[in-house]
Amino acid sequence: MLIGEAGVGKSTLLGALMNQPVTAEATSTIMADTKCLKCQWKRCGTGDNVQWYDITEEDEIKELAVLVKQVMNTGSHSLLKNLKEAIAVNMFNPEDQPLPRLCASSTSISFQDETREVFSKIVADTRSLVGAPLEATEDQYLNLWNCGGQRVFLDVLPAFLTSHTIFLLMFDASKDLQGRVDGVWNQRGISTSLETLNISRQDLMVQWMSCIYASLSNKAEIFHKAQHSQDEATVPPFPRIVIIETHGDKIDAQKKNGITSKLRPEYDGKPFSDLILDTLILDSSKSGSEEDPAITTLKQIVKDFILNALCIPTPIAWVLFRKLLTKLTKSRPIVTLYNVATISRVCSIEDTAVLSVLRFYHELGVFLHYADIEKLEEVVIAQPEWLVKHLGTILAPKESGKDSLGPREAWRLLREKGILVEALYQVVWKTFDVECEVKPQAFADLLEHCFLIGKIIQGPFSSVPRNYGKMYFIPCVLPICPDDVMATPHVDAVLTAAPLHFRFSSKCVPPGFFVRLAAVLSTTRGFSIDFQIPIYSNRITFQFGDNGGNGRIDDVIISETKFSIRVDIARVFYCSNVDGYNFPLTCRLILKLLLGAAHELYKWFPCIEIRPEFQCKCPKGPSPHFAVFSTEAESSTTLRCEFKTPAMPTAEQQLWMTIPSTVDKEGVLYQIEIEQLLKDLNGEAFHQLSKTLEMDPETISDNIVSLCQWSCKMGSLARSHLVYHLRRIGRFDLAKKIDIGHYPKYAEGTIKHM
Repeated sequence: MLIGEAGVGKSTLLGALMNQPVTAEATSTIMADTKCLKCQWKRCGTGDNVQWYDITEEDEIKELAVLVKQVMNTGSHSLLKNLKEAIAVNMFNPEDQPLPRLCASSTSISFQDETREVFSKIVADTRSLVGAPLEATEDQYLNLWNCGGQRVFLDVLPAFLTSHTIFLLMFDASKDLQGRVDGVWNQRGISTSLETLNISRQDLMVQWMSCIYASLSNKAEIFHKAQHSQDEATVPPFPRIVIIETHGDKIDAQKKNGITSKLRPEYDGKPFSDLILDTLILDSSKSGSEEDPAITTLKQIVKDFILNALCIPTPIAWVLFRKLLTKLTKSRPIVTLYNVATISRVCSIEDTAVLSVLRFYHELGVFLHYADIEKLEEVVIAQPEWLVKHLGTILAPKESGKDSLGPREAWRLLREKGILVEALYQVVWKTFDVECEVKPQAFADLLEHCFLIGKIIQGPFSSVPRNYGKMYFIPCVLPICPDDVMATPHVDAVLTAAPLHFRFSSKCVPPGFFVRLAAVLSTTRGFSIDFQIPIYSNRITFQFGDNGGNGRIDDVIISETKFSIRVDIARVFYCSNVDGYNFPLTCRLILKLLLGAAHELYKWFPCIEIRPEFQCKCPKGPSPHFAVFSTEAESSTTLRCEFKTPAMPTAEQQLWMTIPSTVDKEGVLYQIEIEQLLKDLNGEAFHQLSKTLEMDPETISDNIVSLCQWSCKMGSLARSHLVYHLRRIGRFDLAKKIDIGHYPKYAEGTIKHM
């Protein structure tokens, strides 16, 4: 899998691997290009002559014939795993053998006939080679994914990562490692500048290493342990990463060494450092007949990785199944599970083993089968590139010209607000002109399964035509937030909590995590996206709480930074009866919901540990560094920074922290109590009270709002503190009323605290 920023030269590298000449009229890859390649090794004197090229039908038959002949030469079929595989091998015996009969199924007769015809041809062609002199080779077959480098594609691609992979992680060595990543779109050699990402090339490289480790290491470990006993199990030999520095022809030897030495400290000692096989610097001007020595080295690395890590004993019946399914689906990208069952029976595979076969090839990127998605569980996507291109049509930048498909207003909603409407993806689906049982809704279900979209229950725009159908929030298509907007404080905030940072054990935010978290939050009860203000793919404002339909109560702003996902909460008052909500309890509820949303993403990032932290300002560490607090301990009242320095949390930080069990949770004040208290206080008494509460009387414009703000900030300590300060100004009568709860706590139309 080739990954890296846009314009780095991934397609050029692929051409170099296949000995194709460099072309100046390159076009940016939309989402990903997939190929099935053959790596042919020929001995040439003391070295090897390596050729990579697109696999042909003749190659497929020859590979199968070699495998069959190797097994037949064992005599007693000692290498066969079961009788079914022995039957499959006997099909290819040069002596005429009857073909297996098809079992009855709901498959159409025409597909059965087509399957039998194609199967007979494969068997006949293989039989003709089995009887001829045929030597085993070291040829290898690769499924190669050349991934688009635009930001939106980087967010989506984790959904297609598999552990049985070698990743070629690429960056442009001629550009500054500390410089920001520039978005670019190439169309027939003409480059169009897109937005600049708020991240350096070096940090993007580290993010991708972290993402590969977080997404795949757990899957690889499970698979590896299943193949070995507990005593034998070691670190999984896959996935692995080769770092590729392109455009080495533009820099001198001294700078080449400097780039490698600068990058190494960024991953040395990190959990993902064991995944890195090597670092190569390529001359991007060489291709065709003149091969860069680094390309030769890369081919050898790939060969060794396959032989040492990815050689998995595979039943010949499974190999035959793959070839037959591939042949039958050249003109149909999707095939039903019923038809797959027909193919498996022809190949002598038990019905109970079909799902195992599909899982095996899904992990290798050959076919895609989503057994846990209702509308896709009954089909197999035999051509992954079809699904990838379909997805790319929706996600491609507008420079690609894809916006000419479907309603113009639907594209505007997608680009400006991140709203994907049903009418748009139905139109895109139809353009692929595929006759199958899969409906367009399956496309949305797949994106929802990958946490890339969240369904919008209530439409944010009354102007959206009803015939647009369902609406989904897809944040990855939105633009990047400018730096000046990212740093702007909330202008309507009356109460704020200290910024909370979700940090990762990998020390950086994995690509695709933020947009998935935003999609999950968009469907979380209590959260709704504020579409009235600009939203971005790395900064989104949610409204939290419901003031009886009269306006929002709190704004929750999540934003992606270099080191963390930052969460800001601002209380906004739009009418008088919202002040009864207790702000500290609201902050803790939001924290609980955020952790729950992050937990849902563990399926895609299983090796990532997420911790809520505050930015620490102690002098012992660099800026920024962070301090951790416990979300579990009832008595958690202290912070501890990365440099082991303990600290007492500020009042704004305490809003997030768990209430100690000794505190009376009924100690909060209610709005109706405050209103009744102020009726009993004259102006001079309130002036005295505000001073003892350390409120500036000169800045108070509304006594009720000001005292409610103070109450929200104090949380469960508000009642006891107010009693104490009323006594200080000599109002013992009112202090007694507050202390014993003499004032009514509820009134009709009044909101209780949370």
